[in-house]
Amino acid sequence: MVGGSTAGGLIVDETVKAIKEKSSLPTILFPGSSEGFSRHADYIFFMSLLNSRNRRFLVEEQAKAAPFLKKSGVKPIPMAYVVVSTSSKPTTVEKLSDLDKITPGDVGKAVAYALVGQYFGMDCVYLEAGSGAEWPVSCEMVSAVKKEVDVPLIVGGGIRSSESAASIVDAGADVVVTGTIVERDPMLQKRIIEAVKK
Repeated sequence: MVGGSTAGGLIVDETVKAIKEKSSLPTILFPGSSEGFSRHADYIFFMSLLNSRNRRFLVEEQAKAAPFLKKSGVKPIPMAYVVVSTSSKPTTVEKLSDLDKITPGDVGKAVAYALVGQYFGMDCVYLEAGSGAEWPVSCEMVSAVKKEVDVPLIVGGGIRSSESAASIVDAGADVVVTGTIVERDPMLQKRIIEAVKK
């Protein structure tokens, strides 16, 4: 997975090319905007930030990217993106997106947005606490969403330990996403992978 809230342009393209030179694994773009595109990737999470009040994140960036995507051959993966506010200070994605805020206690609201994504025909739901979040999405929320949706559930943000990652998988996440923390402690990535596999 390549991208993030502020990654775009040449750095994304160069990163994807470098990964493809060293790995046979498919690359999936996780764009923060229409600038987060690379024709060298295999897939792109074609996502709509469903709990944003800003049309830019619901559909406008997607409309900018769609013609390039059509010509590129990169395969879209329609994704319902739902941001959960778990930190005392807003994360980057929260600052940028004018959210209909979902707090850890708003389990029903998270379930409702996830179901909207499924009913819109999206292939997966991503519950995201945001890069550098103080806490991950709660296991209670993960379980409630997983119980109600029939598509794969991705959970990311605020996952700082192998125990936390394992708990989120036990709660029902099909995929766990880490980023910021493994950049600071590369060995943690290995421990998280081992815990998730168990």
